[in-house]
Amino acid sequence: MMDNDTLLYVNSTQVENIESYIYGGQRYSTRDKNQDKEIQRRLTAGWTAFAKHRDIFKSNTGPCLKRQVYNSCVLPAMTYGAEIWALTTQAQNKLAPAQTKMERSVLNITYRDTKTYFWVTEKTKVTYVIEQVRRRK
Repeated sequence: MMDNDTLLYVNSTQVENIESYIYGGQRYSTRDKNQDKEIQRRLTAGWTAFAKHRDIFKSNTGPCLKRQVYNSCVLPAMTYGAEIWALTTQAQNKLAPAQTKMERSVLNITYRDTKTYFWVTEKTKVTYVIEQVRRRK
């Protein structure tokens, strides 16, 4: 607690001062107006959803099923609450590379395979994360 904070009492009991909290799956902060921590939370949620479905992404199933699982499970985890984000260049520079890395993992290729971003997106045909964020706004 900072020195200039006002203490709040309810029925002679001091109420705890909280600087950030999660409500409805979205992180809110009373001090930090930067959305970096929330975007990092969403990226972590996206990677968690991706890992839960790794057996599908790494299997020999068709690209249509992989695309459906990605678009219905991973992408919503990454973009939940995007309606209130300010879609800055910095935010885009965090979201887009994460998606590209997931797509390359689905195709079982690395950056050393010298496949371009356009080749990867043509093969996976998943919804672009930045486009999804804009659509949700």
